[in-house]
Amino acid sequence: MSVFNKQKIKDFFIYGLGQAINIVSPLLILPYIIYICGQEGLGKVGVGMSLALILSGIIDYGSYINGVKDISINRTNKKVLEYHFKSIYLSKFILLVGVLFVFTLLILFVPFFEQDKKLYFYSFFIVIGQFINPIWFFQGIENFKLISFINVTSKIIYIVLVFILLHEASDYIYVNFFLGLGAIIGNVIGLIWLIKKYSFSVTSFELKPALDIIKNEFSFSVSQLFLSLYQYSPILLISYVAGDFVAGQFKVIDQIVSIFKTYLNMFFYFVYANICLEISKEVKQGLKVWKQYNGLNFLFLFFILSVFYYNAELILTYFKIDAEDLAKNVLYFRIGIIVPFLVSISQPLRQLMFAFSENKSYIRITIITTILNFILLLLFTKYYGLGGAFLSIILIEIIIIIVYNIILMKHFKGNITIKNEN
Repeated sequence: MSVFNKQKIKDFFIYGLGQAINIVSPLLILPYIIYICGQEGLGKVGVGMSLALILSGIIDYGSYINGVKDISINRTNKKVLEYHFKSIYLSKFILLVGVLFVFTLLILFVPFFEQDKKLYFYSFFIVIGQFINPIWFFQGIENFKLISFINVTSKIIYIVLVFILLHEASDYIYVNFFLGLGAIIGNVIGLIWLIKKYSFSVTSFELKPALDIIKNEFSFSVSQLFLSLYQYSPILLISYVAGDFVAGQFKVIDQIVSIFKTYLNMFFYFVYANICLEISKEVKQGLKVWKQYNGLNFLFLFFILSVFYYNAELILTYFKIDAEDLAKNVLYFRIGIIVPFLVSISQPLRQLMFAFSENKSYIRITIITTILNFILLLLFTKYYGLGGAFLSIILIEIIIIIVYNIILMKHFKGNITIKNEN
């Protein structure tokens, strides 16, 4: 039985259209931000955004992995859904308060952040938006229309605010505020719909289940924090080692590369709930579903990456890169494009790590590779510049792929075949 039935294809296009704006919006506004604020201003915006996304990883606290899995398996049981909904949101609120306290101390007393504290405080609105975000629940019940609505609404608000209110170089401090404000408005609308649809109570939250989530998922969520650091910290380290201008150069290339990362994350969560459900019913069939989804997606992504690779100069010209820097940035871009190619291999393996409950191994791998990436990124950036930063990320992705395969081999044996069964 093929997973590509009419309903799945319809859901994917609905979900994809909503996610497309996450890909398109940076392409629309990035040249404008560079035009108004310069590459240095863009570098500062990127640092603030990365810090906010790292903190958002703490707020999520496993909701996008374990939460989605629990909602998916219990999607027909309203009582269980309400229990998970209320427990997860209360745990997220407790974490939000703690993060805000630590974040405030960081901004006020660490010189690297204190010098641009307005930017960072405004960036915290992104974290608030992520706290409200109900998309983890919608992914579990596979309501892709609502996910698309929230994404489109949030990003339209963001784009409009940037083009209307960004007028001079010093306005870079508001860019992340606009992104956070759009997210808050879109997510609040989605959350209200969710509460009304399922008639969830919002007056009687129990503290113990929320604290149990924080306690029981601590080690896993620490690994998710390390994953966020791995994904979003490079620009922070590059800014620290090489300055805001080089961070701005990295941001331009990384933003283009992130088109593919965004797509891969979209695809990861689109199929993740269904893969968990199928594997929970029967492993061999579940792996067949996993293989069908990710095999076709890999071929599609490889074709698109090839097009970007061979048209690197044309693509970078659109982003107003100075002519004297273009050749060097084309080289960096072509090195950087290898990253999403490797992620297209590691992401499907990561799905199976969660589906087979290999959480302990995943935690160790994530923490160790993140620390290793920190070390390599600092050394490679210092001695080899921007190209070295991308090379360090490539090396870590290769290590992750190898280790995932070693761990998952026991689940593959006897359960996966080279050719699809009829």
